[in-house]
Amino acid sequence: MDCITRTGVRLVLLLTLLAGAWTTLAHAETPRCFAETGQCISGPIRDYWERNGGLSVFGYPITAQSAATVEGRTLQVQWFERDRLEIQADGQVTAGRLGAERLGQLGTPWQPGPNAPAAAGCTAFAETGYQICGAFASYWRANGGLTRFGYPITGEVTAQLEGSSYTVQYFERRRFEWHPEIAGGSILLGLLGREASAGAPPATASAPPAPAPTSAPAAPAPGSASPGDRVTGTVSRVIDGDTIDVAVGGDTVRIRLIGVDTPESVHPSKPVECYGREASAFLRELVQGRAVSLEIDPSQDEVDRYGRWLRYIWLDGGTLVNREIIARGYGFEYTFRTPHAYRDEFRAAEAQARDAGLGMWAPDACRATIGGDAPAAEAPAPAAPSGGGGGSTGDCPGDATAATNAPIAIIGLDKNAEMVTIRNVSDSSVALDGWWICSARAGQRHATLSGSLAPGGELIIGRQAGRPIWDNDESDPAVLYDQTGRLVSFLDD
Repeated sequence: MDCITRTGVRLVLLLTLLAGAWTTLAHAETPRCFAETGQCISGPIRDYWERNGGLSVFGYPITAQSAATVEGRTLQVQWFERDRLEIQADGQVTAGRLGAERLGQLGTPWQPGPNAPAAAGCTAFAETGYQICGAFASYWRANGGLTRFGYPITGEVTAQLEGSSYTVQYFERRRFEWHPEIAGGSILLGLLGREASAGAPPATASAPPAPAPTSAPAAPAPGSASPGDRVTGTVSRVIDGDTIDVAVGGDTVRIRLIGVDTPESVHPSKPVECYGREASAFLRELVQGRAVSLEIDPSQDEVDRYGRWLRYIWLDGGTLVNREIIARGYGFEYTFRTPHAYRDEFRAAEAQARDAGLGMWAPDACRATIGGDAPAAEAPAPAAPSGGGGGSTGDCPGDATAATNAPIAIIGLDKNAEMVTIRNVSDSSVALDGWWICSARAGQRHATLSGSLAPGGELIIGRQAGRPIWDNDESDPAVLYDQTGRLVSFLDD
């Protein structure tokens, strides 16, 4: 009797397991559709997506599942905002090597790193010659490590993303991004799926049909705004010199103005910059409470990574607000990724404002911060040197009074985060290869720069040393040198 009972228990358990497996399989085979993108996931890809982090890790699907050639093999793949999932020949689902692919698309294929000994708090990988440190290392270890992200294939670098500068690091499969503006500092996974898919070859015609949604994506509710609409609205709030809230129908949407960048006034991790408050006040006086028309630029994204609509703002009577900000001397022309429709007009407006000395280009306004084309004599004279601060380069070479703050100016120093912000204040792109930043207190090198910086562009540069170098208790100015060793910019502390 006991034997029969045990056999019966085993049979019940087996049937329960089989039923659970069948339920899971049936669940995975059922399409799950997303009104946000109009795409669906099913089968092994849905199962992998749901078991490994879902929306926060992969983002929404942005294509249907289809056949594509990946590293010489034809696989079933599906693109997501942050990833590409691939069904291998053995049926296993893996993530694509989008970090390596994206660097190749950008014309900077990854190269083996210096393979230096691991710095304090870092892990070195002889396989690629790079290290992971600090918050990036902690995130890598806690969220799947080598299997999920692959090896690091760059060091920490500064990149322009959606019009802002961020510290990032590329891995074989992903890009880590440090976002200081989110909850005191957070790591996000880059939107490599969107970026890389735009440069990927089209899927082959042999792709299976995408699973049909169980129901059509819901249309926006009456009164709700859609970023694709050409709409009018009323400005309900001015956030800063280039960002506003607009009441559209029954919703309030945040608008980042295309083609213009103004000095920071409310950034959570940057100091208030010269003329930041004036730029905000000017925009408030110009548009607060007024009816506006929102224009889309087909050459630009409609929405940025923060959900802000990207638009040109028109007032009744034909005033283009984006241009007016620049023409009055409250902002720079700003190009992100691809030229916008009014770039030439905006650049001409900036040149005229500079020549006329309007706004922040006035001789008594921001010469110490933005430099411009004025001679160094027009800048306020630095205070007398006083051992590592108060206008002295300290243990860094050179004399602070020689700094012209042009064509590149240091505009921010966050000693706690070990971040230095620079801006190109000239009308031309500046090659930064071989430039370097020095901490005055002890003459320590913060970072050696590379790449180029577009007119009006900013870079936030993290330290390259494996240990903190900035003195948080005493004055510790930042000094910038070009590739010849000429002192270009000085920011007192």
